[in-house]
Amino acid sequence: MSSEAQVILDVWEAVRDHVPHNKRASIAQDVLIAFADYGFESGDIASIVDEDPDLATAFDEVFDELDEDEDEL
Repeated sequence: MSSEAQVILDVWEAVRDHVPHNKRASIAQDVLIAFADYGFESGDIASIVDEDPDLATAFDEVFDELDEDEDEL
């Protein structure tokens, strides 16, 4: 696992249990958007999808959306 993926998992584990279940998917997506804005690339953090279902869903949504935006350019 890359250090980038490990950082995301560490942050997520620190906040996950403090977030209500019905908000976790949205917060996971916000977390990944923030890391993507700081330059984290999907290939470097793809291993997070095997660690948490909310992060897996967020990963698909965030990075599929970013890939679509790049394709439009």
